[in-house]
Amino acid sequence: MIRLTLATLLLATSAQAWEATGFELPESVLPDPSKGQLYVSNMVDSPFEPDGNGYISRLSMDGKVLDMKWATGMHSPKGMALFGDHLVVADLNALHFVDRKTGEITKTLTPEGIGLFNDVTASGDRVWVSDMLTGVIWSYDGETLAPFYQDAALPHPNGLWTDGLSLVVGHWGPGMKPDFSTDAPGDLLSIDLATKEATQIYPELANIDGVAKIGDSYIANDWITGEIFKVTDGTSELLLSAPASTADIGVFGNTIYLPIMMEGRITTFEMGTTTN
Repeated sequence: MIRLTLATLLLATSAQAWEATGFELPESVLPDPSKGQLYVSNMVDSPFEPDGNGYISRLSMDGKVLDMKWATGMHSPKGMALFGDHLVVADLNALHFVDRKTGEITKTLTPEGIGLFNDVTASGDRVWVSDMLTGVIWSYDGETLAPFYQDAALPHPNGLWTDGLSLVVGHWGPGMKPDFSTDAPGDLLSIDLATKEATQIYPELANIDGVAKIGDSYIANDWITGEIFKVTDGTSELLLSAPASTADIGVFGNTIYLPIMMEGRITTFEMGTTTN
C-alpha cells in the first residue's frame, strides 16, 4: 500500500473552471453529456426528513442554471444515475425514475426495510443503489428492486460506480457515530457482479462519499475533510483539498464536479494532467 500526499498538486495541475451558487444542500452532481447538461440533487432542509421539499436542478455543462427546480416532488434526493430515458434518483427510502425530457417522475419504488438510500449507479438494464444505514446494496433489473449484496465488513456502503462487470463501492467506514465520524476510514472495494466476490482496491482511504473513474484511476472523496483522492494500481494520491462537506462528485472527461453541500454551491476543477 502506497499513499502519496501531493500538497501542491491543486496549484500545479488543476484550475477552477466555474462555480454556481444558490443551491440548497446539494448532495450530488451528475453529467448528462448527451444532452449537454448537469443534474444537481438538492436536499433542501435535511438529509433525512420526508418533507417533500427536495428537487433536482438542471444546469448547462458550463454551469449556467437552466431550471433550478426541474424535477420536484421529492424529499431528500441524493445519488443519481442515467438509465435509458430516465434519471434514477435515490431519495430516503425511495428510488425515483425521472423522465430526462420532462423532469416528471414516472415511477417510484419503495421496498420494505430501507434505512437510507444514498448513491446510485447503472449499466445496461441494471441499476444498483446503496443503503448507507442497513449496509445492503440493492439491484434493479427492470422489473424488481431486490437486495444484491450485504457483508458485515461493509456496514455503511456509500458511493457506487460500475462498468457493467464490477461494482466499485466507497465505504463510509466502520462504527459510524451520530456525527458521521467513524472508528476508521472506509475502504474502496470492487465487487464482481457475476460472483459477488469482493476485492479491496485500497484500504482505509476516507469517509468515502462519491466514487468515479478517470482513465485507469478511481476518484473518491471524503465528505468530512473535503479531500479528493486518485487511486491507481494500489497507490493513493491526494488530488486536492476541497471544502468540508464536498459530497457525491461527478466526472466527465478530466473535469471533476464538486457539490459543496453546506455552502450551497457547485464548483469544478479541470485536471491539468490527464490520466486517459
